[in-house]
Amino acid sequence: MEPSEINKHLSEDFQIKVAEPEKWTLPDLEDLLAPVTLLSLTFGGLSQFRHTLGEVLVERTDTGKHLGLAYAGRIQLSASTPFSSWSVVHELAHAWDAKNQWRLSRQLVGFTGGYTNPLFSFLKKKFQYEWDAGVNGSENKAGYYGRKPGVNAAGYFYGDIPSGSNWNFNRKEDFAESVVMYCGWGRDNSLSRSAHGRIERYLLPNGTKDPIYGITENWSDYARYFYPANGDYKKTKRWKFIDGLMHNNM
Repeated sequence: MEPSEINKHLSEDFQIKVAEPEKWTLPDLEDLLAPVTLLSLTFGGLSQFRHTLGEVLVERTDTGKHLGLAYAGRIQLSASTPFSSWSVVHELAHAWDAKNQWRLSRQLVGFTGGYTNPLFSFLKKKFQYEWDAGVNGSENKAGYYGRKPGVNAAGYFYGDIPSGSNWNFNRKEDFAESVVMYCGWGRDNSLSRSAHGRIERYLLPNGTKDPIYGITENWSDYARYFYPANGDYKKTKRWKFIDGLMHNNM
């Protein structure tokens, strides 16, 4: 399709409005349409997609150190960094949460048994075996990214089994990542390789480089936090929660 056709398709069918469309290249528009279509199919079709998200403005702009930012009815993608299907669905999930006054991410925390407590997080620093980051936060080396429950900037103690965690993990990021994992897990789409790779990496020996993201980590040490029963993400509470939202059962 031509750029004008893609813009029309996004706007009229999906209610996705592209800001300053003349500045978007054809490949970028195609890379936006693909994950939007994928998410719509996961929701069960255009009608449910439009009802759930409403109208969303998509911008390419300066997002600082972030790949993307999201608000109710608007997402911003970095103008200086290529975006992926994963990042688009991730930001749309944030927009979905924001449209609902961030209630969905709070519900996810309750469903999975997590909580946020900066004081408890601070106290974990006193126990070396409980703290897997540096004194001032994460460090770029194995065993220091801040993956354990509560070892993050937000003091977020995730419940059940997420697909991963790092220093920037919080309930909002948890919800967005859970949506992307749901869209990619057990399917055959542009998210599936990364979704399965995020789980399978915990079978790797310590000190191995992750083939998906190129991160060297002590993966086997973290398997008890992130590897679900029989390696099946569908067995996690996060998958069940998102599945309930998708089918209007939550």
